[in-house]
Amino acid sequence: MNNLFYIILKKDFKDNLLSNKAWFTISFFLLCLIIFPLAFGSSQYLELNVSISAIWISTLFANLIALDHMYKEDYNDGTLLYYIVNKVPLVIVVYAKCLSHWLFSGLPIILIAPLCSYIFSGYNENNLNLFISLILATPIFTLIGSPIAALMLGSSLRGAALTFITLPFYLPIIIFGVMGTNINNSNINAEFYLLLAILSIGIIFFPMITVKILKNIIN
Repeated sequence: MNNLFYIILKKDFKDNLLSNKAWFTISFFLLCLIIFPLAFGSSQYLELNVSISAIWISTLFANLIALDHMYKEDYNDGTLLYYIVNKVPLVIVVYAKCLSHWLFSGLPIILIAPLCSYIFSGYNENNLNLFISLILATPIFTLIGSPIAALMLGSSLRGAALTFITLPFYLPIIIFGVMGTNINNSNINAEFYLLLAILSIGIIFFPMITVKILKNIIN
């Protein structure tokens, strides 16, 4: 099972690495961050200190862009059907896909975001909270988006429908993430615990839903 997981993960990671679409996610995130200071004006942007909100909004839309291609290529070229015919457990495929998606749409943002926050607003005590909240929230984005991406396979309105369906589920994560990042005291942060609870449940719940959706669509 472990060998099978790593084989699928390696294949998907290689495909994403060689795909311009995967790198476009990071580029889009940085582009969004550049647009915010231009829209507000540099002085007003620093006064309002909206860099945290800008990072979260950019993270949201960057994740949505990558979500559309999560299962699309494997569905179109018959790879998913091949897995089913050869009795490869779809749960392994889904977990590998989720991890690969997060490695390209979540991990780079986690590493870049605190640096971007420092560049745009200077030293900020909330940078550590931003880092922690993104570690918890970006995997949740991937897990929530996984069954929705599977549900949209074969739909002619993939891009628009995927965005409108996914956004309402992402909004609570954004709210908890921003609230957790902007906390000004050193007490235990309730928002972090909420995100951790959602992540713990989502790791089991959302991949199982995705497997059932994929089986129904492919069969």
